[in-house]
Amino acid sequence: MTTDSEGNRRAGVAGLQSCGSPWACPVCSRKIAGQRSDELREVLAAVADAGGSVHLLTFTTRHRAGQSLAELWNGVSGGWRAVTSGRAVERERAAFGVLGQVRVVEVTHGENGWHVHVHVLVAFDGPLSREMAQELGGAWFGRWERALVRKGLAAPLEDRGGLDVRPVDMGTGSLDAVAEYLSKITCEITGGSAKEGRRGNRSPFAILRDALDTGLADDVELWWEWEQVSRGRRQVAWSKGFREWAGARRELTDEEIAEQDHGGEDVLAVEPESWPALRPHLAELLDVAERDGPAAAAEWLTARRIGWFRCRRGTRPVAGPSG
Repeated sequence: MTTDSEGNRRAGVAGLQSCGSPWACPVCSRKIAGQRSDELREVLAAVADAGGSVHLLTFTTRHRAGQSLAELWNGVSGGWRAVTSGRAVERERAAFGVLGQVRVVEVTHGENGWHVHVHVLVAFDGPLSREMAQELGGAWFGRWERALVRKGLAAPLEDRGGLDVRPVDMGTGSLDAVAEYLSKITCEITGGSAKEGRRGNRSPFAILRDALDTGLADDVELWWEWEQVSRGRRQVAWSKGFREWAGARRELTDEEIAEQDHGGEDVLAVEPESWPALRPHLAELLDVAERDGPAAAAEWLTARRIGWFRCRRGTRPVAGPSG
């Protein structure tokens, strides 16, 4: 348990091997998301200090039940490459004062199958009206849609959910909220114990929890598909030169972040034989620890009959099972 610079509790897990997966590991994904949140906050603050503005753009594609995740994700990746390449990009940078952008991929699953969409924070060198941001987004959406069609996919109509453009309040509290929002998307833990996302869609980790709780073959197969298709893909991507403009630190790889030891005090340890019962619900436990403290976390473990013990100050549990 550690405390950040603003006095907020940060909970993590020690004694586990790190795999560095931001997609399929509940332990590593949370740690990676925390680092990405700090990076986003640092760059957004630089934009605010320079008198710039930021808009959040979301692009999506049509999808149906039974459509493979690989087909959708490959199409979305091709769509985004079309948005960020070509001669029009430099013209738009000059015309709209684009400083750079950061892209985050979000994936959920629901009644209509896999849903892959892209969230993009676009920074500008000065104030920009929502109408101007919508104009830029419309130009990007045109390239996005044409690329999807070439892949055999189709984007929803621009004014019917295919494109969403929202200005970001540049106040400190709002920037923190945006950074936290996008970091939670990257680790797919959208509220700890919540098993359903927006409109009844489930995050991948919600699918994993359901698969372990019920053993349903459909959920197991969905999780296997997720593990295979997400492997090796980037969650967060910065446009060239944007981090350097903001004076941000060197971007660490997911593996480097997962291997970091941030120190802190070990307060609770889980008995090794209890780890299989805890692993699917680890995000919920860490949320409880951060929100309500170690005592509440101990009560949470006890209520679920998960064996635990208190750590003596200055000691660390021996290495346990893999994350």
